Amino acid sequence: MNENRACDLCGLDIGIKPFYLENVEKRLQFCCEGCLGIYQMLHETELPPVSTTIDQPKGEQR
Repeated sequence: MNENRACDLCGLDIGIKPFYLENVEKRLQFCCEGCLGIYQMLHETELPPVSTTIDQPKGEQR
């Protein structure tokens, strides 16, 4: 297996349709959406969650 074609999480070959993630340092490549998601969780590279209480006045709880 060519080393530059290895998944940046599990090391498997990334195949013909890899998943990519750009970060400040480099472009990461993953063999599947699962590896991409796990990497994002481990490294907190995902965007913060959208608030689900946008229209709810402050102090009011559901």
